[in-house]
Amino acid sequence: MFKLLHTLVVISCYFFASSAWTQGGSDFYSGRTVTILVGSGSGGLTDTSARLIAQFLEKHIPGEPTVIVQNMPGGGSVTMANHVTRSVPRDGTVIGYPVPGMITAELLEPNRAKYQGRALNWIGSAFRTTNTISVLSRTGVKNLEDARQKPLFLGASGRGSPLYQIPALAKGLLGLNFTIITGYDGGSEVVLAMERGEVDGQAIALDFWAGQRPAWLLNGSLTHLLRIGPLDPVRAPDVPHLRDLVSGDRDKALVELFEIGFTLGWPLFAPPGVPDERVFILREAFSKVVEDPDFSEIIETTLHIELDPIMGPELANYVDQALSTPQPLVDDMIKILGL
Repeated sequence: MFKLLHTLVVISCYFFASSAWTQGGSDFYSGRTVTILVGSGSGGLTDTSARLIAQFLEKHIPGEPTVIVQNMPGGGSVTMANHVTRSVPRDGTVIGYPVPGMITAELLEPNRAKYQGRALNWIGSAFRTTNTISVLSRTGVKNLEDARQKPLFLGASGRGSPLYQIPALAKGLLGLNFTIITGYDGGSEVVLAMERGEVDGQAIALDFWAGQRPAWLLNGSLTHLLRIGPLDPVRAPDVPHLRDLVSGDRDKALVELFEIGFTLGWPLFAPPGVPDERVFILREAFSKVVEDPDFSEIIETTLHIELDPIMGPELANYVDQALSTPQPLVDDMIKILGL
């Protein structure tokens, strides 16, 4: 009798678990729309890669929902991250896609960044990239010593953006003669400003140049002064890393803190409170996307980027480590960046 009762209980539990999975899991997305909110303007690397990811998520999320992309630029993706955290449905139908640096924004600007990275549901990051401070060769600046002597105007969006923070950090640590002009919608607008003569350059991914102005990488139009991220032996073989240009443990630690955002790359995340089974589905779908040979091919041919994926649980570990940074080091960074 007890054995029969135990068997009935097990069967009942399985039935209810299966029913919950069907309602909240694999069948949930059928006929629905999933929105990826992009924390940058249209046309740049972040926007373009989000749209490619969206195409393949449609294929790999069970139920094949429609996946659309909407742009929500502002504050280095902080505007978007705040919105995803506080205002969207917590059902797995809205996910965020920020520029690198969203987590460091939580550390550096807690009054503006209203999200908590440890509470977000990290789905995955498809690639990481190398960012350089690049100026037009017409400026006559050929190296860092020239950049200390000659004034250079660099375009950026807001103070929370890598476009602003990379040159601000380099200026503070190396004494470079930069003036950073903010207010542009993103890297694509800064390129147009460079062509108009409004600014001399910007701090952005090499992959951005490969997609937006590939000729500039080949014909000597750009001079790359320094980088954040791994060495690119083909497009920028002799460009020094900022970490190797500073001395002292404190300055090196500041560079390592700043580079956390670039370690995470471009991560997808869902808001807090999304049911676990839907987070699992989104992570599994993302895993299938980055394993899809068609996705790899289109990323490499369209964006000139090699896949370097990080899965959701590993992203969560990186975020936890980043948010454990000692406060004195965070305070030093805030002062240097003028936040």
